Amino acid sequence: ESCTFKIFFALKIQPQFVNMFMFPPPDAPELPSVSVSPSAEIVEGSSVTLTCSSDANPAANYTWYKEDEDSSRTSGHNFTISNIRPEHSGSYYCVAHNNRGTHNSTLQLTVVAGNQ
Repeated sequence: ESCTFKIFFALKIQPQFVNMFMFPPPDAPELPSVSVSPSAEIVEGSSVTLTCSSDANPAANYTWYKEDEDSSRTSGHNFTISNIRPEHSGSYYCVAHNNRGTHNSTLQLTVVAGNQ
């Protein structure tokens, strides 16, 4: 003789807990982390990549600027400068923004003259 057991259960979760675990509350970007690669001395004629990242919900958009310039250089996590020259030296800043807010961080880029 076989026995079949059926177990039914109900799990009631309050809506605020579902939202907390499945859909974290919206957040402005945190202070972005910026870096340059390669991190060694930047020599004229080489290429460098500036990288920006920030925790945010919804995900942040990124825009790169050079200090004292009105227009942006590029959009996105990375900003690559090829065939870099001493006039590229200066402060660059990344703006991380979403519909909850904005933060920015700056890095200093120094290009040294290559061998003549």
